[in-house]
Amino acid sequence: MEKKLFILLMALVLSLFSCTTTGSPVVPDTPISETRKLAEEIVAELNFVRTNPRRYAADVLEPRLKYFDGNIYAEPGKVRLLTQEGIAPLQECIRVLKETAVVEPLSLETGLCRSAQWLADDQARTGTLGHTGSDGSNLVTRISRYGTWGILCGENCAYGSVTAREIVAQLLIDDGVPGRGHRINILKKEFKKVGIGFNNKDNAPYGAVTVMDFAGSYTSH
Repeated sequence: MEKKLFILLMALVLSLFSCTTTGSPVVPDTPISETRKLAEEIVAELNFVRTNPRRYAADVLEPRLKYFDGNIYAEPGKVRLLTQEGIAPLQECIRVLKETAVVEPLSLETGLCRSAQWLADDQARTGTLGHTGSDGSNLVTRISRYGTWGILCGENCAYGSVTAREIVAQLLIDDGVPGRGHRINILKKEFKKVGIGFNNKDNAPYGAVTVMDFAGSYTSH
């Protein structure tokens, strides 16, 4: 029996010029040192697609085409997945990446990692989805706790995937997501900084939550 695709995706982008810190920083439950290795792997994967989109399409995405049968994605050795749109968003993503200009790599930023980790921990504790924390915080509130940002900020949330390659690929393909907001965030040239949060414990939705917080500029406190 096929299983529905576990990966739920949510994207947010805010076109605001700047924001300064208000209030006291809130310490994430999980020290960012514990998720540093995965965070670095995710940033490397993000930078692969940003700095060489054509090769990413050829090396990572095109091999997936042969595993589709209608709306079923059946890669050997993995759970058969029932997608919402079938092969179409994968084909679309490959086409887009082949036409996408190279953009600068992202750099991992401590304050943004703390912000992203706070939301990942919060959702693992509460089992909730989305961009609003259990304390009522939004993206701007959270990234402003740990530093000063400017130009633009955005956030991607993914649920279910646990490896850097799968997390980034699913966000890029963006199956079932109108507007492909996650793909847009990943490829946005205005973003220069990123923070990564991850939690696969307790009540993490669909077993794992990954949060990516992006900013055009950011100075950690």
